[in-house]
Amino acid sequence: MESMSEMLKKYVEETIKKIVDKPKEVDINVSVSTKTIIVQIKVARDECGKVIGKHGRTVDALKTICLAIKNTNFSGDSRHVLLEVLEDENSNFSYRLRGGD
Repeated sequence: MESMSEMLKKYVEETIKKIVDKPKEVDINVSVSTKTIIVQIKVARDECGKVIGKHGRTVDALKTICLAIKNTNFSGDSRHVLLEVLEDENSNFSYRLRGGD
């Protein structure tokens, strides 16, 4: 069975590549610690808006589905999941997914 980080990375990468116009520039990194799994989403600078969506609706939907994946397949895992859309080296837009939500 795939680990949670692998499953989340695969889902997020496939979904983001369908949203953007430059799928070759999509880069998803997953970092795992004892309390948190961080999914970093990097896309072309001009496509961050597509990933975030109007009023954050697109990334919010992605957050909800990632939470469903976590709670369905890894219900005993209490780690938090953090989604970050990286706009550039110095800033990011992030959503926190809590383990029990």
